[in-house]
Amino acid sequence: GTIGGKKSYFILDYTTSYEIDHNQYFPYGRINQVDFPLSKNDFIKQGTLYLGGGKRFGKLGVHGMIGFGHEEIRYQGKDDLGGISFPKSSSNFTTFKIGIIRDFKFFTLKLNRDPIRGYNEIGIGLNNK
Repeated sequence: GTIGGKKSYFILDYTTSYEIDHNQYFPYGRINQVDFPLSKNDFIKQGTLYLGGGKRFGKLGVHGMIGFGHEEIRYQGKDDLGGISFPKSSSNFTTFKIGIIRDFKFFTLKLNRDPIRGYNEIGIGLNNK
């Protein structure tokens, strides 16, 4: 969401992963107790709250945001009964992103880049102009 005027604005973003862990989760499982093959792909669940501000130049705005997030990574494997996942790591992090925002007649287009996490984002929203 963005709140602002003609010259500057406050911007807030929340990003999260939507993947659901369909495996049986064992929160106290350990890698040294595994007797089944592990998948090469880990399950990753993350969420980040970004707060920032920007400056408008006509219909174009440039902004920067700082983000605070949490990420959980789980090993995944499969045994005789089905899929299994268990903890690999859990951490908090701080990141930032930069972007541009462009107003059109009834909608706004937003492009962001988080160089630390390696994410690109495209957003579209309605405006009241």
